[in-house]
Amino acid sequence: MLLLTLTFFALILLLAIMIGACIQGTQLHGPEQKVQSFFMRFRAEEDAKQELYESAYRIVMDLGEALDEEDIIAQCDAVRSAHDRARAFRIRAADNAMPVSSSVLRQGLKIVK
Repeated sequence: MLLLTLTFFALILLLAIMIGACIQGTQLHGPEQKVQSFFMRFRAEEDAKQELYESAYRIVMDLGEALDEEDIIAQCDAVRSAHDRARAFRIRAADNAMPVSSSVLRQGLKIVK
């Protein structure tokens, strides 16, 4: 039983090393490219989400900085600039729409009688 368990863990370790090699590889053949594209798809989605989050964070921080401005004209210009950036962000985010999970869709207001 112990030998079977050790063999099972060795096979899982070998499989993990093979998948890691496919992900990090550069000159890959057909099946290896399919494995790489499958695992890289998840990484690309996470990178896109992180990039959108960082961009939105910078826009909000710049807007807060603009609202703290003493000079009214400089404040208006800074708010206008932040608004233009937010508009461009909204268009770019709509193009890169992320699928919404079903648990988020189920959340909502309940009707109480």
